[in-house]
Amino acid sequence: MKKKVALITTGGTIASTRNASNKLESGKLSGNEILAMCQLEQEISIVLVDLFQVPSMHMTFDHLNRLHETIMELLEDETLAGIVVTHGTDSLEETAYFLDLTIHDKRPIIVTGSQKSPSDPGTDVYANLRNSLLVAADDASDNIGTCVVFNEKIVHAKYVKKIHSSSINGFGAIGYGMLGFIDNDEVMIYQKPTKREHYNIHARYPEVEIVYAHLGASATILTLLAQTSVQGIVLVGAGRGQITPSMTTAVAKLCAQGVKVVLTTATEEGRVFPTYDYYGSAHNLAQLGVIMGGDFDAKKAALKLRLMLANDDTDYATFMH
Repeated sequence: MKKKVALITTGGTIASTRNASNKLESGKLSGNEILAMCQLEQEISIVLVDLFQVPSMHMTFDHLNRLHETIMELLEDETLAGIVVTHGTDSLEETAYFLDLTIHDKRPIIVTGSQKSPSDPGTDVYANLRNSLLVAADDASDNIGTCVVFNEKIVHAKYVKKIHSSSINGFGAIGYGMLGFIDNDEVMIYQKPTKREHYNIHARYPEVEIVYAHLGASATILTLLAQTSVQGIVLVGAGRGQITPSMTTAVAKLCAQGVKVVLTTATEEGRVFPTYDYYGSAHNLAQLGVIMGGDFDAKKAALKLRLMLANDDTDYATFMH
């Protein structure tokens, strides 16, 4: 019996065409137009849902909520093996992690896209979509959570990152995120996540912003944010989590106001840790009330912080674990 997989399309380069000016316009192709080129109809029964046709930087939390609700409705079908979501690459990693944090089901959710349009020479559209459908249909994919399949790699949503702006090797993970790969249509999975988190979705989410530390960084942005309705800030520190003295003074005021501040690191591997003791160090920031953000990158930390605030979850130690 053929496996059944749902395919949800949301637009992006994978569904794009070129206009009269030879520029790409996202989301112009329907799911059926793309699927016709994947040659999987004999192997997998596909339930197609054309949900959005937008560039991925036009995605909002309203879009994410609707995508979540669509997935949950599809998962009511117990004969469904898994789900694939096609998506523009610019915010793909954020959508994938949002889904991983808000869907708790043993069946895989696979997010994919392409760096080239379907009509470009050497396009990656068909390989990425075909491989994603194969992973979603494979029994070995149970309990992998939400993953990104790209360029034959299977990468977990927490650690996946867009690593190249244009190459077909567009996504990867340094460290723990690589779960497996696809080789000649064979799905090879070598590890699975040991922990899963789950948060409820909400109609509205608190405002969370990201601020980077760099040599000579002033307090200007943080001071301005203190005058807004922002409820959370993700700081991107250097190394183990250090920021400048000017920024530290502003952070102290934000913490005193009740704003939740999470500290992350700009490094690709490793986690923030209160190793040093000086003004602006991670240790100093922890004493001010800053939450240690473990090995999260800034965008994933911001997503998790939004969901934690919306759900009144105060177990911020989970950022370090």
